[in-house]
Amino acid sequence: MAASDALVVASINELTVRHGFGPMAMPSPPSFQLFSLKDDPDGLWLAEEGGEIVGFAWSWVCGDVWFLAQLFVDPGRQGQGIGNALLERTLAHARKSGAAHKALITFTFNRVSQGLYIRHGLFPKMPVYFFSAERERLRRTLPQVPLRAVAIDNSAGTMANLGAIDCRAIGVSREKHHAICSMIRRSRGSCSMPVMIWSATAMLASTDILVRSP
Repeated sequence: MAASDALVVASINELTVRHGFGPMAMPSPPSFQLFSLKDDPDGLWLAEEGGEIVGFAWSWVCGDVWFLAQLFVDPGRQGQGIGNALLERTLAHARKSGAAHKALITFTFNRVSQGLYIRHGLFPKMPVYFFSAERERLRRTLPQVPLRAVAIDNSAGTMANLGAIDCRAIGVSREKHHAICSMIRRSRGSCSMPVMIWSATAMLASTDILVRSP
């Protein structure tokens, strides 16, 4: 897991530095990867040479949605067909699962990856923007209606209610998102996982774009 995370950080930062944005990625605990590996190991593929990881792809399925969570190739090995081979294997995972929808997120300036996805039938669909504001400033603009905050528990009833809200808001359940966030909250006390949220949410950078199959 440490080797794959180092590859993610190196690949993202090589791309963002090359386009003038500076380094944007930092090492992070492999909570999502460990959760997904236990839940659906068929979605993980590695490309190795001499015992060294030169690329990997990670996809997972939630209901009828297949999501390509990660596909990274060592910057020094790009352009050699590794990404294409990995994507073909993850798409086989999508076909095997019977998922009706396919989705992923990538930077708009990552033209090479976009070309790869388009060749496999995945086209730009929806821009994803990032918004931020000071809490107190935002609070002053809201209607002065008292709201009651209730902590989210891990009961089956609460998870079912969250899934129902998802279905009405974005059309699919995000039960796995809630499950892993529950696990992270228990271990760290909080959960912030923008990479997990593939809908048009305020958690991703303004240069990101959601790519889905037609």
